[in-house]
Amino acid sequence: MEDQKWIRIAELERQSGVSRRTIHFYLQNELLHAPHKTGKTMSYYDEEHLRELRLIKDARKKGLPIAAIRKQIIALKKNVRGENDASKPSTDEPVKHRLPKKDRARKTRERILDIGSHLFRNKGYKQTKISDITTALNVGKGTFYFYFSDKKALFLECVPRIFNELFATGWERIKKIDDAKKRLEIRAQMVLPVIKEFCAILQLSKEAMETSDPKIQALGKMTYHSIRRPIESDIENGIRQGIFRKTDPKIAAAVFIGIMESLKTLHVFDHQAISPAVWETVSQLILSGLIINSN
Repeated sequence: MEDQKWIRIAELERQSGVSRRTIHFYLQNELLHAPHKTGKTMSYYDEEHLRELRLIKDARKKGLPIAAIRKQIIALKKNVRGENDASKPSTDEPVKHRLPKKDRARKTRERILDIGSHLFRNKGYKQTKISDITTALNVGKGTFYFYFSDKKALFLECVPRIFNELFATGWERIKKIDDAKKRLEIRAQMVLPVIKEFCAILQLSKEAMETSDPKIQALGKMTYHSIRRPIESDIENGIRQGIFRKTDPKIAAAVFIGIMESLKTLHVFDHQAISPAVWETVSQLILSGLIINSN
């Protein structure tokens, strides 16, 4: 470690402009190489992590999915290794390194999740078929069913990834704001551009909670609560701050979500564009019943 400049995650956040939560997401999805661990909760990061984060940020701005970004990083590292090893004698036969069976299974599962998340975002839940996923991965359907019981189970596991891709920037804005009213406004503004995906996630969560499979039920509840609880928390804070009138935060959060869902119906049946004027109406409906002094 003496020859390397190591930094803690707080410094990595500061230098890269990427949140801790997003860094952990990238680590879990192998877009970043593992940090140097010196204890159970103590890790150090290096200059390569900063370079990888810059590459990821540029790729995200271009709209690339996680799977494509990972391929880009792997290709870049191969090129670097090739330059570093240019002086070494080459061999006619390529060296093939097979991953241990457990690692191969984990990587296959991750690839299914990556492709699934990309397709669900771009085609929606109903239009995405299992055959789309297996064709993209060049595997048989048996491989898919080895890891996931059905499309619904896959979608529920893709939801956290989709949420992170859709709302990571908004989460960073919200973290810096204490005003509960402003936080709710930002949450609504985050949803409007991706209302289709937002409603698809909500609908699948409801379907999952109505199934007989306890595991799928639990995933559905967890997904719905991950949407509702932050809104409840903002409403509770608004009541404590004296901004919002005393009300049941759970019911108020459910109404907030219901209003956002209704916009999808308006868009589908009346072809109403989600314009600034629509947002103004939504803002009034959501906040007028909560704010103590609406003036």
